[in-house]
Amino acid sequence: MRNGSNAAQQHRSIPQLIRVGYVCGAHGVRGAVRVHLDNPESTLLQRIPRLTLTHQGRSDEYQVAGTQSAGRGTVKVVLSGITRAEQAAALRGATVMLEAAALPPASPQEFYYFEVLGCHVVSTAGQPVGIVEEVFSNGANDIWVVRADCAEYLVPVIEDIVQEMDFAARRIIIKPLPGLLD
Repeated sequence: MRNGSNAAQQHRSIPQLIRVGYVCGAHGVRGAVRVHLDNPESTLLQRIPRLTLTHQGRSDEYQVAGTQSAGRGTVKVVLSGITRAEQAAALRGATVMLEAAALPPASPQEFYYFEVLGCHVVSTAGQPVGIVEEVFSNGANDIWVVRADCAEYLVPVIEDIVQEMDFAARRIIIKPLPGLLD
């Protein structure tokens, strides 16, 4: 795969905040929260200084004072200003958001899921395929759910198929294998 854009161009089309999980409860008596990650393998929370919690119509930014794996796709997060279990319990259900600009850059053949959502997919022959509306992993590789009108295609994100990702232009070029678009 070739990434056809530079980092400065990418940031024009990505959201300011991205969801990485939700608060699933309090952790202990000192106000730590348990965060269930959307990507259980992610280590982003251990590398960022601040996060935003959206809950009951409010968005509040917190400094991350510490993190620790809590098992089963959860992370114990200590937030500055949250010092009691009752405060942490009140945050249950809050969405955990990170600033997209604070994320480390993806490697040349990698991408963040939010970067591909909404991209137009075209074939190497120039035929429009659809728009990436969902991304998931099947264990072996990522899969893009590409929809157009009444059609839905499951596009494996593998080097034989994905030829170019240009996030600045919101365009992805694929070389469909036989039967992929049938």
